[in-house]
Amino acid sequence: MLGLSPLALISLFVQGAGTMMQMRSQQQALQVQQMQTRLQERQYKAEADAAILEAQEKENVRRREYFENLSANRALMAQSGIALDSPSYRAFLQGNYSTYKKDASVISLSGREKQLASIYNIQQTKLTGKADKIQATTNRITTLGKGLMRAYSTIEEGE
Repeated sequence: MLGLSPLALISLFVQGAGTMMQMRSQQQALQVQQMQTRLQERQYKAEADAAILEAQEKENVRRREYFENLSANRALMAQSGIALDSPSYRAFLQGNYSTYKKDASVISLSGREKQLASIYNIQQTKLTGKADKIQATTNRITTLGKGLMRAYSTIEEGE
């Protein structure tokens, strides 16, 4: 073979096994990181969906309140003898409607803002996952290179 002593051969074998174990450990660590990344992505997706559903529910509640108030106001106006087609009553109704529309718009925008924040977090998580993968590949190459350098050094010493 290379004329290496049995001790040098054993040392080479142990170094090679150690290098392989280290590379396997790095691969397993990457797999765990990737699973965590996917889980985090799913959590952010759920947050985005929940934000939209929450906003829709708030909009529905606000709409119900508006129509309940509209009915109550009409009943009060009718009882007080004010004509429902009078300019002051129409201005009052228009003011209520404008307030309702502004509230609904704010609720919708707030929900969209929360959804966009979650989508941004999903994108950041994906980028982090890609960076982790690149870093793991670099670490495996570095580990292999160091292992080969140690093996070369052992061969040099053994000859």
